[in-house]
Amino acid sequence: MYVILFYDIADKEKNNSRAIRKSIEKYLKRVQLSVFEGEIRESDLKRLKHKLQKVADGDLDSIILYEFKRLSYSNRVVIGLDKNEGIFW
Repeated sequence: MYVILFYDIADKEKNNSRAIRKSIEKYLKRVQLSVFEGEIRESDLKRLKHKLQKVADGDLDSIILYEFKRLSYSNRVVIGLDKNEGIFW
């Protein structure tokens, strides 16, 4: 399965952005500051979602996942620098 995940974290009183980022980095590659993508097993995706539900503030934070059963239904287009080429890892 292929996943694209992005988040917007409200750093008000509870700064949980590090915990969220570290949870995601265990499974997906960072391609922008708050965007991750990659192949992931369904069991790992289930673990990741569970962890994110625990650390995210449901009233302030936003985490969005696009799940693709088949990558052939998608087309990745990069205009400019492709940050999926190893800048962040």
